[in-house]
Amino acid sequence: MSGNKRARGQAVKLFFAASAVVLTSAAVHGHPQPQALNTAPSVHWFADWDVNTNPAPADFFPTPFANNGNVTPVKATLTTSANNNIPLGIKVGTPLSSSTATSLFGGTGYGTGHKAISYIFGDFESAGSLNGTSTNITNIKNLRQQVTSSAWTARAYVGEFALTPLTGIGTGDGQDPSRRGTGAYTEAQYKDSKVNMANTDLYPGSANFRNKSSNDWSNANIRTGLFVAPIMRMSAVQTKLDKTGDYHGSMNVADNLYINNGDGGASPQYHKQIPWVARFNNWGNIKLDSNNNAVDGYKFVPGQALPQDGLTSAQTANQMMGRGDFSAQILHYRMRGAYSVNLFSVADASTIGGNSGGGVVGYSENSARQDVRDGWYGGTGAGPLAPIANANSIFSKSDAKYATLTYNPTVDGTTDSSKKRSETSGTVWSGVYSLSIGKLDILASNLDTVDHKVKFSLDTDGDNKGGIYLSKTTNGYAYDDGTLLNLGRNALIEAGMHRLLQFDLVTTRVYKNSAGTGKFDNKQIWLLNQNYQVFTNNNRNDVGIPEPTTFGMLAAAGSMTVVCRRHRRNKQANA
Repeated sequence: MSGNKRARGQAVKLFFAASAVVLTSAAVHGHPQPQALNTAPSVHWFADWDVNTNPAPADFFPTPFANNGNVTPVKATLTTSANNNIPLGIKVGTPLSSSTATSLFGGTGYGTGHKAISYIFGDFESAGSLNGTSTNITNIKNLRQQVTSSAWTARAYVGEFALTPLTGIGTGDGQDPSRRGTGAYTEAQYKDSKVNMANTDLYPGSANFRNKSSNDWSNANIRTGLFVAPIMRMSAVQTKLDKTGDYHGSMNVADNLYINNGDGGASPQYHKQIPWVARFNNWGNIKLDSNNNAVDGYKFVPGQALPQDGLTSAQTANQMMGRGDFSAQILHYRMRGAYSVNLFSVADASTIGGNSGGGVVGYSENSARQDVRDGWYGGTGAGPLAPIANANSIFSKSDAKYATLTYNPTVDGTTDSSKKRSETSGTVWSGVYSLSIGKLDILASNLDTVDHKVKFSLDTDGDNKGGIYLSKTTNGYAYDDGTLLNLGRNALIEAGMHRLLQFDLVTTRVYKNSAGTGKFDNKQIWLLNQNYQVFTNNNRNDVGIPEPTTFGMLAAAGSMTVVCRRHRRNKQANA
């Protein structure tokens, strides 16, 4: 996207904080802009916990862990990336000395093109602390000040794992509808840290997500919580970023407006959401531990009972998220405003309960990376993923908008907002559209074990036109018979399936019956063109395990307040 327009074509509304000073690009001329990670249809860069050096896998940029003892190799990696026109990013998990910060962020950039570091992923984890401790906020705030004190990195995006502008649990504005337990950051801490990137934690299986296994999820199936809950959290963060004056919307903006937040730096006006993602990670979650024994590691085995949760073996069978489900989740994130993703990949030399790696047994890092590619842009664009190329063409338009951020859609004719419809049905939909080319793509997913019907409506009322229609009369026109579940307005999403529906903006007759007889209205409507089944690679009986760590760490995880915190590997050196 270009100019001052928000991504997805949202109206440009610059709600400036009273204390902020807005600077034009000319006022900070010569300060390098962050390199784009996401410019449809062909630019798509992702980060990865284990991608720390060059050469990096296709579509992934190295983000070496920087600390006070490895400045030289980190700078060498960044220089190689710069000379190969790869975005520059780092991870920081321990406080940097002033000399280290000056060496990394000062000077005149990296490589022959003098590129600046664009993305700094904070990963502070005070010993024994929760996400929201003041120590972590102090550390990320200091890092942010170090970054903005250099003219060369003043525009960089800085975030901290799980630090978002959400506060509390619930469905209200700025609340997290998916969370259980404690340990979340608050919006006040997000603001105080002066970060400008929300690194939302979206790990299916995490103890901080509600689920059937913890008996606080309104669907009988584990996999619906694994799939829907992270989408709910991501959407709540995006809604907050878009609506709140301090954050000014977000994704895919050419950041030619900068803001002085009082920390001495002119940083991008628009915050971005780059979440941490994984197919599965149940570290510390005893509710998804099949043998109910934290000492030997957490392992979720579909088809084995979870007696601590009151679930039988039949109730856990076929309840892991498949590879296709993970790819679908990635596309939902993109269609709801994520700028990119940071993958917490799975391979490590350590073992957990006799199984190597983390995430899913037998699931390689390369497979995880391919699933991210497949979900974001269709991967190779061949076979069943070919239709996603159409979505890429829509994303590339300057007026592209996301269709919805709802997690309470109309399902099976139910419109009662208190019913938590995505949660109760395991069904969620997302989309992207452009009025200039008259195209709308919708991804609808049903992780339940029964079929559901979904009625679509765009968040921007005026762009709904005469409505979204899915079936034609016998003479080729649209229809709406006025019933809640009529096929003219409702899409059938079969149990366990993902469907990509493509619509055209057309002017046509709309009859009041499926026969196409009697009176009709001429309307401009969104009319279904194609309906594809996508992301079908789904073995939902794979064994889920957490990230690699030590047995001592696993055994120590005894309380809910501890397990809400992601426990990362102690691997904070440039490898």
